[in-house]
Amino acid sequence: MAAAKCGRKRFKTIRSLLAVACAAVISASVTLSSTAVAEPIEDVRNDPIILAQNGPFRGFNPFAPLKRLFRGDRERKRQKPVEKRPAATRPAGTAPRFEVVEKDPDAGLILVVGDRMARGVADGLRFTLADKPQIRIERITDDKSGFTGEPAPDWSTQVLSKIRGADVKAVVVMIGREDIGEAFPGEPPVEFMTSEWLEAYMDEIDELVNTVRREKKPVVWAGLPPTNNEILNGDFTQLNSLFQGASEDRRVRYVDIWDIFLAEDGTYSSFGPDVEGKNARLRTNDRIGFTWAGYRKVAFFVERELSRLLGGYGGLAFEGVEDDPNFIVLTGRTTSPESLLLGGEETREIDKNSPAYRYFVKGEPPSRIRGRVDDPRHPIEETSALGLSDQSGS
Repeated sequence: MAAAKCGRKRFKTIRSLLAVACAAVISASVTLSSTAVAEPIEDVRNDPIILAQNGPFRGFNPFAPLKRLFRGDRERKRQKPVEKRPAATRPAGTAPRFEVVEKDPDAGLILVVGDRMARGVADGLRFTLADKPQIRIERITDDKSGFTGEPAPDWSTQVLSKIRGADVKAVVVMIGREDIGEAFPGEPPVEFMTSEWLEAYMDEIDELVNTVRREKKPVVWAGLPPTNNEILNGDFTQLNSLFQGASEDRRVRYVDIWDIFLAEDGTYSSFGPDVEGKNARLRTNDRIGFTWAGYRKVAFFVERELSRLLGGYGGLAFEGVEDDPNFIVLTGRTTSPESLLLGGEETREIDKNSPAYRYFVKGEPPSRIRGRVDDPRHPIEETSALGLSDQSGS
């Protein structure tokens, strides 16, 4: 109904404008013709030619109102193009924004130390433990530094200062990528991967580990991953052997991530299952670094070792790993493996057929001894003072 009224109104407007335009055209024609009649015929050739734009009707267009009417309608229908903002992207390996619960004032501290890879692992741990108010993550990292180079950070001094100034529960280390191809300073410099270089590098590892262990804090050392470069793989493997050698101390745990970043056939792959089991890109374009999904995966395995060492962190921060058969959580305390009792680790092999192992570990009852009170299968023979034997149940 309203649309019909609007259409009739517009039709009347157009009809009025057409009438005005026609009247204007007729009026202009009459005026021009009267002017032409008043002029003598013989003098027309000597008068200048009057063009429309130079005459009294310069710029006049009787159809201008109609053009404005229809053009305005089209312009109203024409919409301005919507400007598309470029999608916000973040560099590979950078953590997204996520919420972290407010930490307790006396929350324990996990300290992460190392290069760019350590920074990514710290972000992954912070994400994993974001909902745990009893524990927080801090880092001492330098993206472009390791143990070598000049000047190299004094990792031991920085870590010791933090341990003595905060309630540090454990130290996580991931380092080594920036040491590839670097020499130790000296006169002359100690060249990369020489025997002297390996000895100096092991001294740096021992210094850092001993600094933490003197403060009676556990260490979790994450190894380096495989790459798509065979030469670099050889260097990383050599460094991993040094890192693993430092884990001979029972309070230093080495996290071997080499195989978990290989394809099923044992070759390098930038893709693989993430912590949720979905296929995702885990490595950056240089096939050395990690994406955010890759750092979360490394942090997942590091956190598992932390849970073993810290025993559930008071039964609050780490709540046990249900899919790990090597340990169980009892009243917030974790031991691994289950056969390890208080008193330390045994260097000799445990006899799994011994009565003690079957009783304390497997929970099997001890074998019954004939004639003992817990053995009802055989009657108990008693001898009287007169030397007469009597059997119960007779």
